[in-house]
Amino acid sequence: MTQINGVNGQNPIMLDGVDMKQMSPFAAAALVQLEIAKTNKDTATRYISEMKAQNDRAKELMAAADKLRMLKEDKTIGDYNIPTNIEAMKKDLETVTKAEATYNKMLGDIKSGDLKPYINSRNDACFNLPNDTYNDLKTLTNRVGTKNFPDMTRGNDNVHQEYELKGGLKELEKYKSILTAAIAAMETGGLSGFNGKLDSAKIDNLITTLQHQAENCNSDNQTQMVKLQDKMGQYNSYVSGSSDMIKTGAQLQQSILKS
Repeated sequence: MTQINGVNGQNPIMLDGVDMKQMSPFAAAALVQLEIAKTNKDTATRYISEMKAQNDRAKELMAAADKLRMLKEDKTIGDYNIPTNIEAMKKDLETVTKAEATYNKMLGDIKSGDLKPYINSRNDACFNLPNDTYNDLKTLTNRVGTKNFPDMTRGNDNVHQEYELKGGLKELEKYKSILTAAIAAMETGGLSGFNGKLDSAKIDNLITTLQHQAENCNSDNQTQMVKLQDKMGQYNSYVSGSSDMIKTGAQLQQSILKS
């Protein structure tokens, strides 16, 4: 075979390392259709990954909005001195997340008996926070407002009883919820001109912003679904076409052999 689809000459026609000029026209056409099918499948796979990411993002936004609704009725929400820019918010979130993991580990180790208390002069069972966690939290609570973290700052040292660790964990979780929602809103432009204080009106605006962004994610996924269905339809069509080419070539070969 020296010509495929009107292409002459000695130079090979390579596809995936195969010289199609050494193949029958039907086999070459089948290979081309399989290659196009693969391209459509790869695109469809990418669409699926993008849709999953959008779906996950929508869930995160709605979870942040739900947390804000729970916090809205909390009259102490206005006592927090929240960072006014997203970089500082993310830094606080990193500090809180690290401390939260430390608190959870300490409480787990207390429950399992791996972390032993020492008994103070008042006969209290006490536990020490790691110094780095204590120093990070001391800096954070002084800026955000110590009144928002009564168990974490009780006694102004890194010695805590178990109930203070549990209370401190709840205080961390609360501030983490505030930060998570604020960061999500800041990323979508819902906190322009933020002065570091939240009130009921601002929380309502944040919730609305987060909901709209989640709706946009869902809307994008609907558009992406149409594209996905089109690519999968093309994939199936080209795979079917490739199979038909192979069958036709085989039938022709059989006819030639019989004649």
